[in-house]
Amino acid sequence: RRVASRTGATCRFFSDISSSGSSVHLHPHHRVHLLFGANTDVGKSVISSGLVRAAASAACDEWQSPVNYIKPLQCGGSDESFVLLNNDQQEGRRMNDIRCQTLFSWKTPASPHLVSRWENAPVSDEEVVSKLSAVLRDIDNTKNNDADNNLETASVATIIESAGGVLSPSSSSPFNKTTTADHWGWSTQADLYAPLRIPVVFVGDGKLGGISVTLSSLEALWTRGYRIDAVVFIEGESDADNNEYDSIQFGKGNAEALREYMSMRHQIDPSKEVYDELLRDDNAIVCLPPLPLMPIPLDEWYRSNEGSFLRLHQLLDKKWIDRELAPEEEHKK
Repeated sequence: RRVASRTGATCRFFSDISSSGSSVHLHPHHRVHLLFGANTDVGKSVISSGLVRAAASAACDEWQSPVNYIKPLQCGGSDESFVLLNNDQQEGRRMNDIRCQTLFSWKTPASPHLVSRWENAPVSDEEVVSKLSAVLRDIDNTKNNDADNNLETASVATIIESAGGVLSPSSSSPFNKTTTADHWGWSTQADLYAPLRIPVVFVGDGKLGGISVTLSSLEALWTRGYRIDAVVFIEGESDADNNEYDSIQFGKGNAEALREYMSMRHQIDPSKEVYDELLRDDNAIVCLPPLPLMPIPLDEWYRSNEGSFLRLHQLLDKKWIDRELAPEEEHKK
């Protein structure tokens, strides 16, 4: 169960960047996590939906405001619709309100830096950060202005899902600093959201060959100052035709390789806390079973992994509260 904040606790600091130059301050009860993935198609939307389900389910048992899902950049399709589809109801229980928002979208299913040019619909880094910051403030204000809300016990969970991989391009715009005479400039996903200082849930690559891209992506996030609260793998299907490889669990192996890598790096440099933070909790690195083949619905898969998502939800809550209790020390890291 989520613990109540201390009376008079300061609001959480998120960003110095907005179109007006003002900072973003959120109530300590408003937990926000940003989902990054090692690549496209590693299961970010699946994990986002599972975390939303867990937060909404927990809200049925305690006083909690609606759960929020935000997709800042969407190219083709609708991850928002996917999340809503898989969070309609759980085994007949009425779920707490789930509110989804897509901030900027394009019709073409391709990289944001390309479709924003092709469709002549540029979106700058400042526009993305400014609008996302405004939406987070609106969620906070809605909570605080709710006359029926018990501010001492109520909490808000917001899940933000990035696009593509950690270093995949963001949308391009002639107003971005990297613009040249030949093309509109763009930033990577990791650089785009770095000013917001939002803690991360990272979705690793659970397939054969996924160790390198997982480690490379995590190192890219760490070097940009991100705090990784959890790493989740979804067991991949073997691409091999030979049945002798069908029993190999690459996702589980990749998760174990990540633990070994961080343990070795921590021994070399014990002062680097980013490795120890993930190693100290068994639930911080998890591997979930493979998804059912299309077009089988995911209902049963989500039900069978409900405990895993609930433990992740509780871990994220705990880490958020721990930082809330020491906001000044956390901001210095």
